[in-house]
Amino acid sequence: MKLLSFSALFIGLLSISSCAALIEKERVGEYHRRGHTWPPEDFTPNTPGWKKTNERRFRQIAQLDAASDAKYQAYMLTVHSALTGKNFTEYGWGVTRAPQAVIDKLKKRLHDGMEARNKNVESAIKCVETDSLPFFLPDDDMNAEIVRELLPLHEAWSGVDLVPNNAYGLRVYRNETNLNMHLDKTETHIISSILHVDHGENDEPWPIVIEDFHGNTNEVFLESGDMLFYESSKLFHGRPQKMNGEFYSSLFSHYYPKDWDAQKVEQDIHYRIPEVWLEIAPKEDGDEIETLLMIETSMKEPECEDSWCGLKDTLKWFGPAPGYGKVLSGLGAVESLEEIPPEESFEKTAHNDDKDEL
Repeated sequence: MKLLSFSALFIGLLSISSCAALIEKERVGEYHRRGHTWPPEDFTPNTPGWKKTNERRFRQIAQLDAASDAKYQAYMLTVHSALTGKNFTEYGWGVTRAPQAVIDKLKKRLHDGMEARNKNVESAIKCVETDSLPFFLPDDDMNAEIVRELLPLHEAWSGVDLVPNNAYGLRVYRNETNLNMHLDKTETHIISSILHVDHGENDEPWPIVIEDFHGNTNEVFLESGDMLFYESSKLFHGRPQKMNGEFYSSLFSHYYPKDWDAQKVEQDIHYRIPEVWLEIAPKEDGDEIETLLMIETSMKEPECEDSWCGLKDTLKWFGPAPGYGKVLSGLGAVESLEEIPPEESFEKTAHNDDKDEL
């Protein structure tokens, strides 16, 4: 059965299109055939903190007006994050040091590019709010090399065989920029990393904010060369606080499991959205839950400082990370990655590349 987008499903429920209405009827029928009920009882993972976080978010979504695509989009994101998307690690994130040879060549590329008069400006990004779009310093060959080189580290952290999808960047954020909380692509961005290349010397720290599978909101302050592993299509993340500084640059690497069935993943999301998704749940007396606002495919909570209520009570983590092959995560535990290349092997590769260029 072909599934329409959330827009088509929405139109169908308004009976504007009898064909789309039939598709929605079939979607609801499959929802029941799969034995789904609402509100959900089991979450993935089924930890108390994760359940509490997502029960609150589903209540927020139920209070949204369904007069636009935003409500169905909110359900799509949160259903995958909370219910249907598989998790691969206990907390969903961890910080390590990238190989020094990779750090060095990325820093050179960054600073050479920043010194150039003519810099590419990245096109508008849905979750980024700024009057100064990021600079973009591409190098497809280097990115392809790095995403392959870093594959064993991502596999060791996630415990799963992966396919490299892409490395994106360098993106160079500029002053007065913030990123709304969002998820990455469920088709290809499953196990990812942010390799922080460098930032302005006198910049204020600018944390990446990421929820975890135990209901914590984490602020992670990366130093140059730190690399954040994260399950990027499963955990909401962003930088809701505005940047106060000169520049902040990173490389983003994305992988997906070898057995990943992107079409099934998307179908599972559609079939898990409740049949009552159009109904607007009124706030009850004494209900102090904050309003959720959808900005295309990202989220804000405008009633809270920096538009994200989780920032009222966060766990803060400061780089530099413990070292190559050592991963900090969870409640401060540091674990070693097994069966990864020695750091010197990256140095040898970088040296040979340089030699070929002479």
